[in-house]
Amino acid sequence: MKKAALIHYSGNILSALGALAGVSLLSHLVPADIYGIIALYIAFATLFQHVIREALSNALMRHSPEILNNKHTAITLARNSAFPILLCYGAICFFCLFWISSASPSERILSFALILVMGLIVAGEGLLSALLKRGAYAVHLNLAQWLRFPLAAVFFCFFSRTPSALLFGFILAFSAAFAFDLYIFKTTAAPAQPNPTPEASGLNIFRGFTPMLIGFLIWFATFYDRIAIERIRGEETLGVYFVLIQIAYMPIIILMRSTANFLFPLLYHRKKRGLNPKMIFLIFAALFAGWLILNMTHQWLFSWLVGEQYRSYSWLLPWLFLTAVLNAVAYLLQAKFYQPDAMKTLLKIRTVTALVCGFTVTLLAWLYGIVGLVFANVCTSVVLMLLSVYFGRNYRFKEQLNRSTPGP
Repeated sequence: MKKAALIHYSGNILSALGALAGVSLLSHLVPADIYGIIALYIAFATLFQHVIREALSNALMRHSPEILNNKHTAITLARNSAFPILLCYGAICFFCLFWISSASPSERILSFALILVMGLIVAGEGLLSALLKRGAYAVHLNLAQWLRFPLAAVFFCFFSRTPSALLFGFILAFSAAFAFDLYIFKTTAAPAQPNPTPEASGLNIFRGFTPMLIGFLIWFATFYDRIAIERIRGEETLGVYFVLIQIAYMPIIILMRSTANFLFPLLYHRKKRGLNPKMIFLIFAALFAGWLILNMTHQWLFSWLVGEQYRSYSWLLPWLFLTAVLNAVAYLLQAKFYQPDAMKTLLKIRTVTALVCGFTVTLLAWLYGIVGLVFANVCTSVVLMLLSVYFGRNYRFKEQLNRSTPGP
C-alpha cells in the first residue's frame, strides 16, 4: 500500500510540475486572446470529460474487483454507457459549433477531436485505476502533461500562430496517453482462472441519465466562470483568467482526481485500507502550508512563471488555491455517494451548487470582472463543502442506523 501510494503521488507531483512548466511556456508565447479561445475549447472538452467520469470512469473504479478477476468486464461497462456518451458528445460538439461560430473549418474539426480525445483519456485513467496499475497511471499523467505544452508550442511557433496549431499539439499528446492506456490493458495478464464476465444488467450501478446530469452539473459549477467572463468581458480577459486558473487551481484538481482514482477502487476492496487519520492530517497540513506560502510569494512566483500581461492579478493566486482545496476535499467527501441508494443525494448537492455558481458568477463577473469571478468561486466552493459535510453526516447516520437495526 505505501509503495503504491508513493509511486502514485510521485507521478502526480511530477505531472503537476509539468502542467506548471507548460503554462509558463505558453504564457510567454501565446497572446491572451488566443489563449482565451483555447480556454473555451478546453472548457467544452472538460464537459465531455465530466460526462465520461460520472458515467464510465467511476463505474470502472466501482467494479475494480470484478475487472481484476476478468478484465473484459471493463469492455462490458464501456458498452453499457456507449450510446448515451455518444449522444452527449454530439450535443457538446454542436454547442461548441454554435458558441464559437467564427472558427475556421480546420479549427472546428480539431476542436471536435480535442473533445473526443480528452474524454477518452479520462476513461483510460479510470481503467488503469480499476486495474490498480499505479505506475502506469503515473506514466499516463506525465505523458499528457509533459507532452501537450511543448508540442503545442512547437506547432504554434514553427507552423502557424493560430489556435489550430495549439489544438493539434494537445491532440497529439492526449492521443499518445490514450494509446499507452490501451497498450497496458492489452498486455495485462488475466488471472489463471478468471471469473465469467458479469451480465450487463448486473453492472448498472446508476439508472438512466443520472450520471450524465451529475457530470453536467459538476462541469457547470467548475467551468461556467470561463464561459461567463468570455461573454461579459471578452476573450482576452478570459485568457488572463485561464492562466490564473491553471497556475493556482489545476495542480490541486489534478492531485484531487488522482487521490480519488487511488482511493475509490479501494473503497470496494474489503481487504484493502484507504485513508487513515494520520494521512488526512498530513494532507490538510500540506494544503494549509501551501496556502500560506502562496500568500507570501505570489508576486515572486508570477515574476518568473508567467508573461508580463498576466502578473497584475498575482494576489488572487491564494484565493484560487483555496477554492481548489475546498473543491478537492468536497469531492473526496462525496465518494460515499457513488452508490445506487445515494445518487439522489449527490444530485441534490450538485444542483444547489450549480445554482449558487450561476448566480454568483454572473453577478460578480459583470460587476468586478476577474476579481469578481475569483470570489464567486470561493463562495461556490464553501457552499459545496458545507453541503458535502452536512449530507455526508446524514448518510453516515443512516448507515449506522441500518446496521444497528436487527433483521426480520
